[in-house]
Amino acid sequence: MSHPNPHIDKVSILGSETIILGFHIFNYLVRDTLSNFKASTYVVVTDTHLEKLYLDRFQTTFHEISKELSAGSGTPARLLTYVIPPGEGSKSRAVKAEIEDFFLAQGCTRDTLVFAMGGGVIGDLVGFVAATFMRGIPFVQIPTTLLAMVDSSIGGKTAIDTPEAKNSIGAFWQPKRIFIDLSVLETLPEREFVNGMAEVIKTAAIWNESDFVLLENGAEAIRDAVLKPVRNVEFQ
Repeated sequence: MSHPNPHIDKVSILGSETIILGFHIFNYLVRDTLSNFKASTYVVVTDTHLEKLYLDRFQTTFHEISKELSAGSGTPARLLTYVIPPGEGSKSRAVKAEIEDFFLAQGCTRDTLVFAMGGGVIGDLVGFVAATFMRGIPFVQIPTTLLAMVDSSIGGKTAIDTPEAKNSIGAFWQPKRIFIDLSVLETLPEREFVNGMAEVIKTAAIWNESDFVLLENGAEAIRDAVLKPVRNVEFQ
């Protein structure tokens, strides 16, 4: 899930190249974050499904690069992990409080950066934690669904649900980076991929006719390019 020299595309938001896209970019994203956003503690929050797919590799990559960057100048950066159940039910006051209590128990201070690795639920929830913990700490979005890549991770929208309403309590808190590793789409269920493409098509229909036509004419090719490689693939 990482490549030492991946091809990278950058998209500017509010005058800063915040969105970074590529294939197999875990190595790049860790190096970029550690080099540009110094912290005493880094925390990655994900869910139990993604834990099985990516967390070990993320931790290994982080520790290798942290050790390399700190050689001769101090101790490697500290990395903590916190895993929650998947699904909309986790986007709640209770789970937000659990994450915050974990941060406090681990001695996290304002000198902490948090990675939100997951779909829209993780991004919204962890972004809101980042917006309010110690009155605001930096965070990095690592969206793992197409819908999160094209919608929820962008714009600084964060929120939790309540019994009365969805996304009813939240804040606008801009991530320092949005790392879009397109290779993770290879593990995405087809239904989730289609949900994300619906948002892409909607945006194109509103914004640009030629893009909409390209999407309409290339629907099958887009689907096959993303979904066919995953069939019968075993991840090491």
